[in-house]
Amino acid sequence: MDVLADQPVRPARAILRIGASAVVCWGVLTVGCAILAGLLLPGYAAVAGVLLLLAFAALPVWRFHRITPPASATVPLEGGERSELNLIVRQISAALGVPTPAAVELSPDCDAWLEPRVGGPVLVVGTPFLWWLRVSELRGLLAPVIAGLEAAHEPAVVRARRMVRRLDLAEHRGCAPWPRPVLGWVAEYCRYKAEGMERVIAAQASQRARIVEPAGRVYAHEQVGLVAAAWDRLLTRLAYPAWDAGYAPNSLNAALVSALVELGERDKVGVGLADRLSERPGCDLLDEPGEVDRAVSAIVSVVYQGEAVERPLDWVEYTKLVAEPLLRKAATVAPDHPLVAKTRALLLSPAPSTTIAPIGDAGDGELPAGLRAVLQCGLVDLGYATFTVDWLDGVVLRDAAGLTVPVDEIVHALVDYSDFTPLRDWLSYAARL
Repeated sequence: MDVLADQPVRPARAILRIGASAVVCWGVLTVGCAILAGLLLPGYAAVAGVLLLLAFAALPVWRFHRITPPASATVPLEGGERSELNLIVRQISAALGVPTPAAVELSPDCDAWLEPRVGGPVLVVGTPFLWWLRVSELRGLLAPVIAGLEAAHEPAVVRARRMVRRLDLAEHRGCAPWPRPVLGWVAEYCRYKAEGMERVIAAQASQRARIVEPAGRVYAHEQVGLVAAAWDRLLTRLAYPAWDAGYAPNSLNAALVSALVELGERDKVGVGLADRLSERPGCDLLDEPGEVDRAVSAIVSVVYQGEAVERPLDWVEYTKLVAEPLLRKAATVAPDHPLVAKTRALLLSPAPSTTIAPIGDAGDGELPAGLRAVLQCGLVDLGYATFTVDWLDGVVLRDAAGLTVPVDEIVHALVDYSDFTPLRDWLSYAARL
């Protein structure tokens, strides 16, 4: 083994020595207690006491080695070995001179990693990257991950990683009769060593991967943060409300692309966006991108909130089944406040007026949310606006001209200044459409 290849092995062996030392200390303590029991207890009681102590000491060691870290929630790659994505992974592995992963699986996480499994390391690829990155960028992004396969097959590194994962779970769940403070100290020390080992592995993998799509790798890194931010915004503003209502939206990855295109056009971060979108996306490497998107979208709630949501939801049904019921409920329970009452009255009889009496104590807490719901539902009931899904902002109102209703500005004027002028002006504008 050359010097570079040996670098991650040294901290891996140090981690294993820490674990072995902890077990030896536990064993010495147990033997000491057993000897003391043998000296103090008479006859058969001494034998029984020694055996009981030894069994008591062996129990946590046995339990620790039976800890199995849960596998990540993933979707198997459709087409398996025949898929074009798998072919590209094998090509990268061959170019880097590393083993091929045991399988390729897909996750809704904005990440790509190697996950240890019984049959060998599995390459897990985040579908947000697949749907937005171009093929050359995807190759550049995956190359350093795949380059880590050499370390992932090194026995010492494999055992060290498995020990650290077990220590994390044992610290979290407990592994009686091992004292939690001692278990936490061992876990923390092993994690410290593991961080150094992973930095060495990552540096070596990055250096090794430089030969694969260097330009694509640079472009990919420019997009990674953008993808993660848009994905988080999409989940926060659209997916989480749907999950709370008992629905799992379909085609979240396709929605992500729409959100990123909208972001590029709106914030001018998409210079050359048309050229970019003309290139082949990573999801084109899948046999059935639409089916994969639906399968991955079904497990997003498992990854991000820890439980599955069974009822699938098409985006065309989103406002009817998720947004509008939530807003109607919020409007019904809006706080009993003069601003809310006056807004309801104005929406029921939107006659023009220029004299607005200021209303003091615009309220805290639930008022802005309740007022917003009353305003949105009232405008829809008047026929002046409709609920529409916006990939970046969630559910918004659009008027008859297709423009977004300035709900935020109207609510701000009402809550902060008790000023109904923006609302009256907009109602006058909408009535002329």
